[in-house]
Amino acid sequence: MLSTTTGAVNDAFIFIIAFCFLLFALIIFFTILFAVRYRRSRHPVAVDNPGSWRLEIAWIAAATVLVMIMFFYGLTGWSFLRVAPAGSLRVDVTARQWSWLFTYANGRKSTALVVPVGKDVALTLNSNDVIHGFFIPAYRIKQDTVPGMKTHAWFNATSLGSADILCTQYCGQEHSRMLTQVFVVPEDTYAKWLSGEDVDIPGLTS
Repeated sequence: MLSTTTGAVNDAFIFIIAFCFLLFALIIFFTILFAVRYRRSRHPVAVDNPGSWRLEIAWIAAATVLVMIMFFYGLTGWSFLRVAPAGSLRVDVTARQWSWLFTYANGRKSTALVVPVGKDVALTLNSNDVIHGFFIPAYRIKQDTVPGMKTHAWFNATSLGSADILCTQYCGQEHSRMLTQVFVVPEDTYAKWLSGEDVDIPGLTS
């Protein structure tokens, strides 16, 4: 798991996919069962089987319960992703055609996001021009940036390294080049970098 947000999204996704596979298997099973049981050689004359209101109610109730379970499971993960924990590091994210700008609490700016490992990071996002989409696929977080409006996202990177940051909204001619990275470094390295010291962060050029 690369971040705490990764697990929140993956768990809901795996739960829903597993349920869909189970439902698919049941549909195939009953399709084969009915095709064999009610085949023409056994029933050359069609018979009208009466319906059962009890079966209809049971099926509707069961389907409703299962859908609500999936809904609340997803809602729990969504709620977790919407509110950053208290005491999170604050970073302002500005989207512009066609790059990202990150501003830290002490005023330092960079075109790549640098964060300490194991720390909650709260992002406040805005756009200078058109709608952009801030997306870190590895961390499963995505949030649109809207002109004149502040939006929010957060994550806690649990592994050292880097991950891609993409724009998911078609924002103009150079949209495909609106790429950068998040670099996750040890806390002492982050403190030195934030204060302006010259530290070696592999891959970081800004």
